[in-house]
Amino acid sequence: MPLKLSLRPHEKILIGTAVVANGASKAELVILNRVPVLRQKDIITEEEADTVAKALYLTVLNMYIHPQQQRSLHKIYFLLLNQLILMPLDPKAIDIMVDMSKKIIGGDHYQALKACRKLIELEAEVLKNVK
Repeated sequence: MPLKLSLRPHEKILIGTAVVANGASKAELVILNRVPVLRQKDIITEEEADTVAKALYLTVLNMYIHPQQQRSLHKIYFLLLNQLILMPLDPKAIDIMVDMSKKIIGGDHYQALKACRKLIELEAEVLKNVK
């Protein structure tokens, strides 16, 4: 099933491993094959991954973008997941982690990223209360 995207002026998007920048006007793209696609707002850099949940997100993002490296990233994924489990997060965080892991096992890394965003929010609440 094709993926239809509307890009805002100057919006960047990752398609496979290529970063594509839109021009000055709105544009529509149709992706006809299965390839990793992420909007600029969904991309996090190593510098931005300054918490455990954000580092976990970056790890899943790299699994999504570089499927050939997925096996080597699993070790990092489980180390970070273990660190999150030890944090005093909302109890629903465990359900999110289980769901995210199931999505990764099923090969649906994009949906795993969406689940991980919820973990980032829960972690932010905890970190806000610690400071």
